[in-house]
Amino acid sequence: MKRLTDMVIKKKQQEIERSEFEISSDNIFADIGVANAEEELTKAELAWEIDNIIKKRKLTQQKAATLMQINQPKVSALLHRKLGGFSIERLIHFLSLLGQDIDIVVKPKPHHRKNARVNVFGHKEYSGILSNSPMATKSS
Repeated sequence: MKRLTDMVIKKKQQEIERSEFEISSDNIFADIGVANAEEELTKAELAWEIDNIIKKRKLTQQKAATLMQINQPKVSALLHRKLGGFSIERLIHFLSLLGQDIDIVVKPKPHHRKNARVNVFGHKEYSGILSNSPMATKSS
């Protein structure tokens, strides 16, 4: 039995060695060739934040729809990441209606990176970034 197991493991290792892997970028949409990949990633990240707020507050889709001033089917589409009918601006507006502050920070991209990008940070991530930033100030 052990010999059979060893043979199966060896065969799997050989299959893995023959496989080709590609290093992914930070944007899955760009990796798979989606047009407007940066916009699609930003929309997905904003939708993820909205989804987290709805779950954290234990809102029903109907209650979330009322707060976001849309109908329940649109909330369902949003939560299922069907984002074709939503602009970045509209998703930001939903976050505002859900009681979230929105901070937009513009800064130069690092020299080592070819393209500039848009990042969406949730509250905890954003706090950590600001505390390590030279722009952060100590409160007394």
